[in-house]
Amino acid sequence: MAARTDEFRMGPDDGFRYSAPERDRDRQARESGYIILVLLVALVMLATATGQVTVFYY
Repeated sequence: MAARTDEFRMGPDDGFRYSAPERDRDRQARESGYIILVLLVALVMLATATGQVTVFYY
């Protein structure tokens, strides 16, 4: 009776299996989301630096 190869692993089981590479469409959608987020943060920082947005009231 042959033993299963799963029982003779070199290292401990980390619970992860091979996952297929992500599609270009998913990657591009995530990248565009990050670009929009960075632009929004930059605009808020610029508005704060120029005094258009008041952070502290004195």
